Amino acid sequence: MIKTLSIIFVLFLSITNVSHANLLQSGFNADYDVSYNGMELGVSKRHLSVESNQLATYEATTIPEGFAALLIKEIVTETSKIKITRAQIQPNLYIQSKNKKGKIEEFQLRFDWEKNKLRNSSSKKNNDLKNDTHDLLSFQLAIMQDLQKHKKTMQYRIATKKHTRDYVLNVLNNEKVETALGEFDVIKLSTTPLKDKSQFTFWCAPSLEYLPVKIQKTNEKGDTFSFTLRTFSIKK
Repeated sequence: MIKTLSIIFVLFLSITNVSHANLLQSGFNADYDVSYNGMELGVSKRHLSVESNQLATYEATTIPEGFAALLIKEIVTETSKIKITRAQIQPNLYIQSKNKKGKIEEFQLRFDWEKNKLRNSSSKKNNDLKNDTHDLLSFQLAIMQDLQKHKKTMQYRIATKKHTRDYVLNVLNNEKVETALGEFDVIKLSTTPLKDKSQFTFWCAPSLEYLPVKIQKTNEKGDTFSFTLRTFSIKK
């Protein structure tokens, strides 16, 4: 009897571990309502598409809506080419494209893991590439994966157009977050504020395999951008 219960328990753990990895293996669609200092701006449409050989593409397109669309004539598309394994999330290429009334402005980050170099098309510099370096999109998938591993403290190096910075992310507490899809039980995480007050805060839902249902970014000026889940679906 004890042996049978042990086998059932092992099988249950195996099924649980597989389900936790499904979103990062199969892909998903998620739309977020975007606000700036409390003012509604529009929507961020996100898609994770998993390709062959553990390669994936995570894309986010931010589009102004409503009154904001009368003031903001810009669509921003971010694309991250990523290698996803059970061990880690590793970005290969990040592209940010801004469409201002048909005028395209593009910026790229290339992660050369063989030569350990990070190539920035804006600064035209090649910086040393260290482990746990991410772009702004792959960073969010890495959080999902690390929470599935039950980590309480995580450290990431985030590369952007202007700089590369180290962030320490800590699990704070359990909360509830209201979204357009209803209320979610979430785990709240936040980075330790940098000297210029830049900070990320995430509210991740265990029921969605730790997908962030709310994201908040505070910049060095103290301005806050918020992303709250509007729609969600699993890729089939």
